Amino acid sequence: MSEQTDRIQTDVLVIGGGAAGLTAALAARKGGAGVVLAAKGSAGRSGNTPMAEGGIQACFHPADSPAKHARDTLDAGHGLGDARLVEIFAERAPGCVRELEAHGVRLRRQEDGTYFQYVSAGTSEPRGLWIQGGGPGLSVPLLRAARDAGVGLLDDLMVTRLLVTGGEAAGACGINLRTGAFTVLEAGAVVLATGGNQVLYSLSDAALDATGDGAALAWQAGAELVDMEFEQFFPHSLVHPESLRGVIIPEEVYFPEFGGGALTDGDGAPFAHRYDPERKEFTTRDVLARGILAEAAAGRGGPHGGVLIDLRGCRRETLIEMIPALYRYLLANGVDVFARPLEVAPSAHYQCGGVRIDADAATTVPGLLAAGECAGGIDGANRLGSNALAEAVVFGAIAGERAATLALDHRRDPVPAQAGQERARIAEALSRHRSPGLDVLEVKRELQDLMTARAGLVRSQGGLLEALGRIEEAAGALGRIRLRHLGARYNLELLEYLELCNLMDNARMVARAALARRESRGCHFRSDCPLQDDQAWRANLVLSRDGDRMVLAARAAAAVSGGPR
Repeated sequence: MSEQTDRIQTDVLVIGGGAAGLTAALAARKGGAGVVLAAKGSAGRSGNTPMAEGGIQACFHPADSPAKHARDTLDAGHGLGDARLVEIFAERAPGCVRELEAHGVRLRRQEDGTYFQYVSAGTSEPRGLWIQGGGPGLSVPLLRAARDAGVGLLDDLMVTRLLVTGGEAAGACGINLRTGAFTVLEAGAVVLATGGNQVLYSLSDAALDATGDGAALAWQAGAELVDMEFEQFFPHSLVHPESLRGVIIPEEVYFPEFGGGALTDGDGAPFAHRYDPERKEFTTRDVLARGILAEAAAGRGGPHGGVLIDLRGCRRETLIEMIPALYRYLLANGVDVFARPLEVAPSAHYQCGGVRIDADAATTVPGLLAAGECAGGIDGANRLGSNALAEAVVFGAIAGERAATLALDHRRDPVPAQAGQERARIAEALSRHRSPGLDVLEVKRELQDLMTARAGLVRSQGGLLEALGRIEEAAGALGRIRLRHLGARYNLELLEYLELCNLMDNARMVARAALARRESRGCHFRSDCPLQDDQAWRANLVLSRDGDRMVLAARAAAAVSGGPR
């Protein structure tokens, strides 16, 4: 690691360069604050936002209303979503979509100029909007707008610790992978917008950098987290060919508006009616994902352990128009979606829980805010399809607005000693380059296999207890990981190690909460407690810190409404 320490001061620090982070940065600039955005990769081009297919929910259809959107969101969350947060989200979503258009985001429209909208899985009215160009069609215009607004962009900066002084967020520190310099970022307010933790699992459709950084950073800083047991698995990601594992086939492909593809077992027979006789393929993702797993377990799946999506009956031009980037990418890799059925299986898709926030996107640590996938409370036990991008921009804007107000009113304290401690931790990891030890990628793969088998789509008490024991063993082995390269500049092995430390914290949180919730609800399914128990478990599990201990407390869902108190 370079002997140099870079020090940067700003009013608002945003950590994360996706839709939530960029929206927060723009809102904070609009509020008059100076803003620095730190992205682990390239802002607007890394993380999960550029990988989105393009669906975003907001009510514009004459038959729809924010109240219906809120109801559908709460229903999908099986009664655990924070009602106040959901109401704010549904009310503000249309205005935020209009704001996106003002920044250059283009939405598909009908010939008469009105928005093209469709009924997506779990929704009661046509509410799905389609972003032209998919995820990049959202993130690139937002990045351009952030640059034009004067947001300071720091790419390739891995934030490894939040700085807290006097009980309040004071900034963050980490490694600039471009220069190798340890970097201290002082700020009057901090926004976490780091995305999810899907890389905990062996099959994920998320970006490779979705390593739960926000949840880990918040936990280390003393913030509360909520609903960490709820990990949404997308029903159909490619499992074959191996080179394309994890590429999602969007659920819209079998919606009538897109031509109506077919979801079948390995013999080409429909099966979704077995798991939701009324909605069939249009059921919620948690039900469909478990149905696919059950088909494969019963021997009715395809040759690679999945089921089939057959797009040969779709309208070719319509489908290509809707998913042009995906179609071209698959074709370039030897897969013609119109030639034969595709074999798919559930993949880790979305972290429903996260850092607990209130109506201002504030966490339980003063001066620290959170937005997007790393924030918890909105989705409850399951996220409604296509809500993710809308949640990111709605609460990104709220977080940025509040952060600007806090920062401009903030007296900056001296940088706490935590920065020096963090520098020493990273230096110690780099000092092991000559010692015999464990390989970071091997430890990571073992953790992913463990979480998939014991804390994935189907869980049990015995499996979770085994997982927790082995997670503690793996965490204890972090100090024996050998890094083969000494310097920090572009040291991807060091990045893997720092991410693995965050994944370990996330694994503990997920497994602890999943073990405590002795029922099945939404995307949390316990084979030993297969029924939803509203009498005992209509409650949010809130995780807090007592020294180095993780403390879980069940709070009645109604009591949590409105966020932290």
